Amino acid sequence: MEDVIRFLASLAPTSLMPVAVLLLVLGGGAVAWPLVLAKGDRGEVKRRLKVEVAQPAEQADPAPKRNASAVREKAVKRAQEFYAKSDPENVARLRMKLIQAGYMEPRAVGMFFLIRFLTLVGAALGAFLINHWAASAESTMTSRWTFIILSAAGGYFLPGLVLTQKVREKMREYRNGFPDFMDLMIVCSDAGMSMEAGIERVSKELARTYPSLSQNLILVSLELRAGRSLDDALKALADRLSLDEVRSFATLLQQSKELGTSLSGSLRVFSDEMRHKRMSMAEEKAHALPAKMSVPVTVCILPVVLMIAIIPIIVKLTAHH
Repeated sequence: MEDVIRFLASLAPTSLMPVAVLLLVLGGGAVAWPLVLAKGDRGEVKRRLKVEVAQPAEQADPAPKRNASAVREKAVKRAQEFYAKSDPENVARLRMKLIQAGYMEPRAVGMFFLIRFLTLVGAALGAFLINHWAASAESTMTSRWTFIILSAAGGYFLPGLVLTQKVREKMREYRNGFPDFMDLMIVCSDAGMSMEAGIERVSKELARTYPSLSQNLILVSLELRAGRSLDDALKALADRLSLDEVRSFATLLQQSKELGTSLSGSLRVFSDEMRHKRMSMAEEKAHALPAKMSVPVTVCILPVVLMIAIIPIIVKLTAHH
């Protein structure tokens, strides 16, 4: 022990620094490691039990953000009120289209009109700046104003085109998910669940695979809890989804109640028809694929093949001459 003490005393202070740093790191790691393990264990337990940890209260937004939000909400409200008074039928159709696209907020109509106005003004302003900075000296005033008007028209119709594309994507999801909905409804019916309880259960099961369809089914469950009849709730669902299959499903349930037939058997037959219809649509798309591929093949591949076949002949003829 005395030899060790003498050896340490003989060392210079600078030579002891790496040893001290190493000991400090090892000590800190030894202290922190149990805390890290305990935190990981708690996180795993919370994940298994699905305990929602309350988030800390957010700090109050500063005054500029509150003012901007208030101005935006006021503009949306004014736009919705103005268009609702001027053209209520168009507003009603737009409201249904927004619901089909997944925008169910009451202020969605006003937000759409506000976005369309902003895109119109932004496109016109952008075209004006392009004419001012990048237009050539040879361009006439008529061509400049034509460019501005066409840009403004494009900005006006752009939100509608985006909304239409969104509706198509949602309808594709609804159409793909409805046969799965029918299969799960058959399982719930065979298990002895009522139609209302089955819809509520299936809406939870489809939340990950078809979130938009699940959201609409949850809305149906809420309407049924509020006292709305099943037929009216399903008709409203058919209007929101804009699918003939949902209307047929509502008619099937109504006829099954009136005639007293087995609900499980009716659902099974209807599900088989839905599967057959989806398979027929897939086969139709597969058969149409060769005709669609003929255009890119002709435009992209055929010229290359002709060049490979003709260019060597042209080179030989040129070399002989």
